[in-house]
Amino acid sequence: MKGRNRSGVERAAGARVGRRVVLAAARGGRIVLGPAAVVGDRCELRASPGAVIVVEGVLDERCRLVAQASITVEAGARLGSECVLVDADPAFDDPERPVVEQGWQDVGPVEIGRNSWIGMGSIVLPGVRIGEGCVVGAGSVVTRDLEDFSVAVGNPARAIRSRR
Repeated sequence: MKGRNRSGVERAAGARVGRRVVLAAARGGRIVLGPAAVVGDRCELRASPGAVIVVEGVLDERCRLVAQASITVEAGARLGSECVLVDADPAFDDPERPVVEQGWQDVGPVEIGRNSWIGMGSIVLPGVRIGEGCVVGAGSVVTRDLEDFSVAVGNPARAIRSRR
């Protein structure tokens, strides 16, 4: 486990962290790993100043969570290998300035509900809430909220049926 600012990382007893994991909480940022959290090998969690990442579920290997505001993975949720969760998009309105100097736009919290499953290689974009018990197919790009117990696939992901 590697962390730039360990004071921003809270790891409960029972949380498991794999090899070569990056937990980077900038000053004022927090990463909270709950007692049932499992973070697979080579995952990367980055919290900017004032941002919070809370993991109560399972992240398979090589997942990446990047927070400018808030990302929450609730208990029982599982993210397949190489999933990406971001809660902000870069601003790029001024062509005269480099993108890295322009800040962020569309900042919104990302929430993964209890007992949801996100397929391998999926991407969840800013401001999205994936409801309880959802299933997201591999390689999907989730651009809007999903209701509880829905099954969604595609780019952009759309609900194709309910699990109820």
